[in-house]
Amino acid sequence: MFGPALTGGDIPGLVERYLETAARKEGVVNFGTWDFREPFNVLLHDLVHEARLSPRGRLVTPYYLMQLLRMRLRVQHAASQQQPATIQRPIFVLGLPRTGSTLLHTLLSHHPDLRAPTFWESHHWPRGDWRDFVTQRQCDAQLLAVSMLAPDFRRIHELGTLAPHECVSIQALSFRSMQFHAAYRLPNYNRAMSRAGYDWLPAYRWHAQHLGLLQQDQRRWVFKAPAHMLGIGSLMQVYPDALFVQTHRDPATVIPSMASLTASLRRITSNEHNPDEIGADVNNLWLHGITQVMQQRVLNPALNARFFDVRYDRLMANPANLLQQICRFSGLTWQQAYAETIANTLKQNPAHKHGKHAYSLAQFGLQPEQLAEQYADYNHQYLNV
Repeated sequence: MFGPALTGGDIPGLVERYLETAARKEGVVNFGTWDFREPFNVLLHDLVHEARLSPRGRLVTPYYLMQLLRMRLRVQHAASQQQPATIQRPIFVLGLPRTGSTLLHTLLSHHPDLRAPTFWESHHWPRGDWRDFVTQRQCDAQLLAVSMLAPDFRRIHELGTLAPHECVSIQALSFRSMQFHAAYRLPNYNRAMSRAGYDWLPAYRWHAQHLGLLQQDQRRWVFKAPAHMLGIGSLMQVYPDALFVQTHRDPATVIPSMASLTASLRRITSNEHNPDEIGADVNNLWLHGITQVMQQRVLNPALNARFFDVRYDRLMANPANLLQQICRFSGLTWQQAYAETIANTLKQNPAHKHGKHAYSLAQFGLQPEQLAEQYADYNHQYLNV
């Protein structure tokens, strides 16, 4: 299962060794289009030279990369056996991280006419037999390990084997994904992913193929990931009839919270951390993302009309009321059974269920005046500040 060690300077050769090992272990050789090689090359370079991996990081990362490549081979093999369905009128929940998007995604996924990808099927290819049960128990063990290695993680962002999951795990199979950014120090990779004009089209083409293969009924997909802000133009090319629900919250609260989550995850793979670097890294990434979406919405009135905006304070004050509005916006019916499901879900998952998440701007070298200036247009447009 383990891939080649992350050592040495011959990165192209290391890429080839990973591809050859994955193909040999999986017994198939078709990776699909080769547009993933360039970002995979940059990723491996940074993992070897920039990530400051701990001994534990050097142990688990080759296994992780090998799992991604083998998963890509399985999905591509499935695509050669059946035609992926065309995904119609999907709903994308996006916005800055830590703005209530996870809660909203979970509540929307309970609607009888909607379906969200789950954690286990985002990380493993369903086989439709008893092996899926075994895979799900492996996911349980994986999430338990994350909780043990990063004790603060559950207070920040809860995961579940059968719970709705972000699209970044699926896009990771194209090696264009912010999933890597959260877990590792990758300066070159992150600069490439977050620069204006970066080509996210391969990530969304893979996304559509992958989810099209999982489509089993007429339910519409509801997706969620803050990272969709980075590739909004490419997303629209692949999903021209998509609808968007954008969540909003004060960036002065959001950015240090996300920096804390990033630091918690990076502690799993590295013993070296610079909080100021993490703060600047996280802030630059999401400032770019929110700017991308604001520009697209201003330049494209037809696109802007497909957005429904949700303020965090209003979502938390009355989730059911906002969900009724989102259903009307999305052409979904509002049913009493759905309203009861929402009420039960909220009751079972109160705020700070696993303890309160503590963080501050100063902890990550950030100043309130700096963020107020950088996000002035955003705050004025969506938070009336």
